[in-house]
Amino acid sequence: MKNKKIIISGPPGSGKTSIINKLKDLGHLCFPEVTPPKLDLNKSKNKLKLSEYLFEQRIYQYYSNNIKLSFYDRSIIDVVAYMNYWKMEYPNKWDKQINDLQYSKKVFYTPSWKSIYIQSEVRQETFSEATKIDIFLRQAYHSFNYEIIELPKKNIDHRVNFIINSL
Repeated sequence: MKNKKIIISGPPGSGKTSIINKLKDLGHLCFPEVTPPKLDLNKSKNKLKLSEYLFEQRIYQYYSNNIKLSFYDRSIIDVVAYMNYWKMEYPNKWDKQINDLQYSKKVFYTPSWKSIYIQSEVRQETFSEATKIDIFLRQAYHSFNYEIIELPKKNIDHRVNFIINSL
């Protein structure tokens, strides 16, 4: 495997963080989802501020490791997908940055999964909103020429073994 930066992506509440935590428990280098600042997302300017923050933090994560196999809970492409979901334009320079910062072309994708979805203070999207975000995430990854490898809706051990065996 040439590029060892592996993305775990998918809509809210689909098991990404559980997978990252399990991979970390198994001794793999993992980068957690970036914790966003608390902003009122009903205001467009705050959505842009949030997106810029997440984009920069994920670039920082990207450059934090260049040697070992590593797993990322989301990537810079997820930021673009959310901006598309919000019907907002993102800075043109992001396309170049995304193309320059290449992760492994295989993205392990956790699809919407109603039976594990839990809405919370941190995850404010409804399941219906999460399924809409799912569409935008898939479109964004495809537009940047990534291959989505959909993870089975099985227990965490099965999902992690699926990823490891697919590398």
